[in-house]
Amino acid sequence: MNCIELFAGAGGLMKGLEWAGFQTLLANEIHPDPCKTLQYNFPNVPIIQENIKNLSGLDLLDKANINLSQIKEIDLIAGGPPCQGFSTAGLKNYDDPRNTLIGDFIRIVQDLRPRFFLMENVVGLKTLHQGRLFSRILEQFHQTGYQFNYGVFCVADFGVPQMRKQLVIVGSRDSNPPPFPTPTHAKSGGLLFMKPYIYCGEAIGDIPLINQGEEATKYDKEPITNFQNLMRENSTKLWNHQASKHKPETIEYYALVPPGGTWLDIPPHLRKRKEGIQRWPINGLSRAITTEPTDFLHPTLNRIPTVRELARLQTFPDSYVFLGQRTTGNKMRRLGYCSQTQQVGNAVPPLFAKAIGESLLNYASS
Repeated sequence: MNCIELFAGAGGLMKGLEWAGFQTLLANEIHPDPCKTLQYNFPNVPIIQENIKNLSGLDLLDKANINLSQIKEIDLIAGGPPCQGFSTAGLKNYDDPRNTLIGDFIRIVQDLRPRFFLMENVVGLKTLHQGRLFSRILEQFHQTGYQFNYGVFCVADFGVPQMRKQLVIVGSRDSNPPPFPTPTHAKSGGLLFMKPYIYCGEAIGDIPLINQGEEATKYDKEPITNFQNLMRENSTKLWNHQASKHKPETIEYYALVPPGGTWLDIPPHLRKRKEGIQRWPINGLSRAITTEPTDFLHPTLNRIPTVRELARLQTFPDSYVFLGQRTTGNKMRRLGYCSQTQQVGNAVPPLFAKAIGESLLNYASS
């Protein structure tokens, strides 16, 4: 089955859907930095780097040289319209113009009438402004004539080593809305037939330990778990594994955060303005990976994670290469850069996207 990807970002949703069995016809993304990442990792997929507001569904097909009569129909339109306007870590501005991009997603669905659609977003969308915005979005989906479901999922339940929650809306032209996948993982195995959660220690345990300022491009140990084998599949080189340099006083401050602890575990009189730091627990889940790498510390080293370590917790395979500037300070963000760390943090975890995609495929073939 084929798929069109809107608001593709660095390609987390796209990678997961391809893992599930979808073939991507084209991807649309406005920002040049994620487009470099997309073009490298999906060399055979047309990447349309334009503002979706200026494009119709047929415009997208024309720019990708796709003849709709030859492919019969579009099976799926998928995407995650930018969530900064209503992320729990964002500005929550009801008038933020980025919020209206959900309307553009719905417009393209109406233009091309795919068999299915899949939209993901942050859970804060449901409750923002007393739920008024979400009610408007659901009403717009109703007006398309599609039957749809929505739900909130913890990605750890699908093999992702973090407590991230995702809002997902799936719709169908059929008389019944598509079902959602059944969780596959639980704490310590949990219920019968459930696999145990993937914890941070396992997720990055086979990646070389490097100190600040160092870089590693080769593995120094063999994978020992199914997760590590999956992440290293088809990877002959370790990409994006470069550690940031920290000032001595920063290293001393990081050393105050105990294993699995947070900034709240630092004595109050020693705490600095930077709040929310979590040292990844070896036998526990990370909080949701964000676009800011200084929110996290390596489980055993007094430094922030590398791009590759962040990507592992997002379940990007090691063969997936992130391009553009490695990190971005506040000044560079204002200039419009979208760093590798931002690309990773904004992405949908591919393993979670794979579970949603497989559920859609199973429904389509039933």
